[in-house]
Amino acid sequence: MRKNNTADLSLFILIAKIGKTRGLKGEFFLRSFAQTPATLFSFKKFFALSSSAMEEVHFEYMKESNANIIAKLKTFDDVDEISEFGQKDIYILKSELPELETNEAYWFELVGMDVINLEGQHLGRVDEVNNYGANDILVVKPMKKQIKNILIPFIKNRVIISVEKSKNSILVDWQEDY
Repeated sequence: MRKNNTADLSLFILIAKIGKTRGLKGEFFLRSFAQTPATLFSFKKFFALSSSAMEEVHFEYMKESNANIIAKLKTFDDVDEISEFGQKDIYILKSELPELETNEAYWFELVGMDVINLEGQHLGRVDEVNNYGANDILVVKPMKKQIKNILIPFIKNRVIISVEKSKNSILVDWQEDY
Protein backbone atom coordinates (compact mmCIF):
# COMPACT_ATOMS: atom_id res chain seq x y z
CA MET A 1 0.00 0.00 0.00
CA ARG A 2 1.19 3.46 -0.90
CA LYS A 3 0.20 6.41 1.30
CA ASN A 4 -0.85 9.80 0.02
CA ASN A 5 -0.72 12.13 3.05
CA THR A 6 -1.81 15.21 1.11
CA ALA A 7 -4.98 13.66 -0.36
CA ASP A 8 -7.89 16.01 -0.88
CA LEU A 9 -10.91 13.87 0.08
CA SER A 10 -13.14 15.80 -2.33
CA LEU A 11 -11.20 14.13 -5.18
CA PHE A 12 -12.42 10.67 -4.13
CA ILE A 13 -15.76 8.89 -4.17
CA LEU A 14 -16.87 5.93 -2.09
CA ILE A 15 -17.34 2.92 -4.39
CA ALA A 16 -17.29 -0.17 -2.12
CA LYS A 17 -16.82 -1.51 1.40
CA ILE A 18 -14.82 -4.46 2.63
CA GLY A 19 -17.22 -6.91 4.25
CA LYS A 20 -16.98 -10.22 6.07
CA THR A 21 -13.99 -12.47 5.60
CA ARG A 22 -14.32 -15.61 3.50
CA GLY A 23 -12.18 -18.67 4.12
CA LEU A 24 -8.73 -18.67 5.70
CA LYS A 25 -6.56 -17.17 2.92
CA GLY A 26 -7.45 -13.49 3.30
CA GLU A 27 -10.46 -13.35 0.98
CA PHE A 28 -13.43 -11.15 1.82
CA PHE A 29 -16.77 -10.07 0.44
CA LEU A 30 -16.69 -6.67 -1.24
CA ARG A 31 -19.93 -4.66 -1.14
CA SER A 32 -20.19 -2.52 -4.26
CA PHE A 33 -21.98 0.85 -4.27
CA ALA A 34 -21.81 1.10 -8.07
CA GLN A 35 -25.00 0.84 -10.11
CA THR A 36 -23.92 -2.65 -11.18
CA PRO A 37 -21.41 -4.57 -9.04
CA ALA A 38 -19.33 -5.56 -12.08
CA THR A 39 -18.56 -1.86 -12.65
CA LEU A 40 -15.83 -2.25 -10.00
CA PHE A 41 -13.80 -4.36 -12.42
CA SER A 42 -13.36 -1.38 -14.77
CA PHE A 43 -11.41 0.76 -12.29
CA LYS A 44 -7.62 0.63 -12.01
CA LYS A 45 -6.78 2.33 -8.69
CA PHE A 46 -8.48 1.91 -5.33
CA PHE A 47 -7.88 3.70 -2.05
CA ALA A 48 -8.74 3.29 1.63
CA LEU A 49 -8.74 5.99 4.30
CA SER A 50 -6.28 5.30 7.08
CA SER A 51 -5.70 7.84 9.88
CA SER A 52 -6.63 10.85 7.68
CA ALA A 53 -4.45 9.75 4.75
CA MET A 54 -5.52 7.89 1.61
CA GLU A 55 -3.66 4.66 1.00
CA GLU A 56 -3.70 2.99 -2.38
CA VAL A 57 -4.82 -0.63 -2.00
CA HIS A 58 -3.89 -3.29 -4.52
CA PHE A 59 -6.29 -6.11 -5.20
CA GLU A 60 -4.83 -9.47 -6.11
CA TYR A 61 -8.22 -10.27 -7.61
CA MET A 62 -11.93 -9.48 -7.60
CA LYS A 63 -14.44 -11.98 -8.90
CA GLU A 64 -18.17 -12.51 -8.99
CA SER A 65 -19.56 -15.51 -7.17
CA ASN A 66 -23.31 -16.10 -6.76
CA ALA A 67 -24.25 -12.38 -7.01
CA ASN A 68 -21.44 -11.46 -4.59
CA ILE A 69 -18.02 -10.01 -5.20
CA ILE A 70 -15.15 -11.86 -3.59
CA ALA A 71 -11.82 -10.10 -3.38
CA LYS A 72 -8.32 -10.43 -1.98
CA LEU A 73 -5.72 -7.76 -1.33
CA LYS A 74 -2.14 -8.50 -2.36
CA THR A 75 -0.72 -7.67 1.07
CA PHE A 76 -2.87 -10.01 3.19
CA ASP A 77 -2.62 -13.79 3.06
CA ASP A 78 -4.73 -15.01 5.95
CA VAL A 79 -8.01 -14.32 7.70
CA ASP A 80 -6.37 -12.71 10.76
CA GLU A 81 -4.53 -10.09 8.69
CA ILE A 82 -7.60 -9.01 6.75
CA SER A 83 -9.70 -8.99 9.94
CA GLU A 84 -7.16 -6.66 11.53
CA PHE A 85 -7.26 -4.41 8.44
CA GLY A 86 -10.98 -4.04 9.09
CA GLN A 87 -14.12 -3.37 7.13
CA LYS A 88 -12.79 -0.27 5.41
CA ASP A 89 -14.47 1.90 2.81
CA ILE A 90 -12.93 1.67 -0.67
CA TYR A 91 -12.65 4.80 -2.79
CA ILE A 92 -11.74 5.66 -6.37
CA LEU A 93 -10.70 8.97 -7.88
CA LYS A 94 -13.67 10.93 -9.26
CA SER A 95 -11.56 11.63 -12.33
CA GLU A 96 -11.72 7.90 -13.20
CA LEU A 97 -15.50 7.90 -13.50
CA PRO A 98 -16.74 7.51 -17.08
CA GLU A 99 -18.21 10.52 -18.87
CA LEU A 100 -22.00 10.63 -18.83
CA GLU A 101 -24.51 11.49 -21.53
CA THR A 102 -26.14 14.91 -21.65
CA ASN A 103 -28.90 15.28 -19.02
CA GLU A 104 -27.20 12.67 -16.76
CA ALA A 105 -25.31 13.18 -13.52
CA TYR A 106 -23.71 11.24 -10.71
CA TRP A 107 -25.35 11.45 -7.30
CA PHE A 108 -22.54 13.57 -5.86
CA GLU A 109 -23.07 16.10 -8.68
CA LEU A 110 -26.76 16.50 -7.76
CA VAL A 111 -26.02 17.65 -4.21
CA GLY A 112 -26.23 21.43 -4.06
CA MET A 113 -28.26 21.82 -7.27
CA ASP A 114 -31.29 24.12 -7.26
CA VAL A 115 -34.64 22.36 -7.71
CA ILE A 116 -37.23 24.26 -9.76
CA ASN A 117 -40.69 23.04 -10.69
CA LEU A 118 -42.55 23.52 -13.98
CA GLU A 119 -44.27 26.66 -12.61
CA GLY A 120 -40.84 28.25 -12.03
CA GLN A 121 -41.07 27.91 -8.25
CA HIS A 122 -37.71 27.40 -6.52
CA LEU A 123 -38.32 24.41 -4.20
CA GLY A 124 -34.87 24.44 -2.59
CA ARG A 125 -31.49 22.74 -2.99
CA VAL A 126 -30.63 19.05 -3.09
CA ASP A 127 -29.20 18.20 0.34
CA GLU A 128 -28.63 14.49 -0.34
CA VAL A 129 -29.65 11.59 -2.56
CA ASN A 130 -30.81 8.30 -1.06
CA ASN A 131 -32.21 5.01 -2.24
CA TYR A 132 -34.72 3.22 -0.05
CA GLY A 133 -35.31 0.34 -2.46
CA ALA A 134 -37.87 1.38 -5.06
CA ASN A 135 -35.93 4.27 -6.60
CA ASP A 136 -33.55 7.11 -5.83
CA ILE A 137 -34.92 9.99 -3.74
CA LEU A 138 -33.78 13.62 -3.79
CA VAL A 139 -33.84 15.17 -0.31
CA VAL A 140 -34.47 18.86 -1.01
CA LYS A 141 -33.83 21.44 1.69
CA PRO A 142 -36.38 24.24 1.12
CA MET A 143 -35.42 27.90 1.23
CA LYS A 144 -38.28 28.57 3.69
CA LYS A 145 -37.07 27.32 7.07
CA GLN A 146 -40.54 26.47 8.41
CA ILE A 147 -41.09 23.86 5.68
CA LYS A 148 -39.73 20.34 6.19
CA ASN A 149 -37.42 18.70 3.66
CA ILE A 150 -39.12 17.78 0.40
CA LEU A 151 -38.62 14.21 -0.82
CA ILE A 152 -38.75 13.89 -4.60
CA PRO A 153 -38.52 10.51 -6.35
CA PHE A 154 -35.85 10.46 -9.05
CA ILE A 155 -38.04 9.18 -11.90
CA LYS A 156 -36.71 10.49 -15.20
CA ASN A 157 -39.13 11.92 -17.77
CA ARG A 158 -41.96 11.76 -15.26
CA VAL A 159 -40.90 13.65 -12.13
CA ILE A 160 -37.37 14.66 -13.10
CA ILE A 161 -37.77 16.60 -16.35
CA SER A 162 -34.12 17.61 -16.80
CA VAL A 163 -30.79 17.91 -15.03
CA GLU A 164 -28.82 20.90 -16.25
CA LYS A 165 -25.31 20.75 -14.85
CA SER A 166 -24.31 23.99 -16.59
CA LYS A 167 -27.12 25.85 -14.76
CA ASN A 168 -26.68 23.81 -11.56
CA SER A 169 -30.41 23.05 -11.59
CA ILE A 170 -32.95 20.27 -11.80
CA LEU A 171 -36.36 20.83 -13.40
CA VAL A 172 -39.10 18.76 -11.74
CA ASP A 173 -42.81 18.08 -12.14
CA TRP A 174 -43.43 18.42 -8.40
CA GLN A 175 -45.14 20.80 -5.99
CA GLU A 176 -43.90 22.15 -2.68
CA ASP A 177 -46.88 20.69 -0.77
CA TYR A 178 -46.71 17.10 -2.11
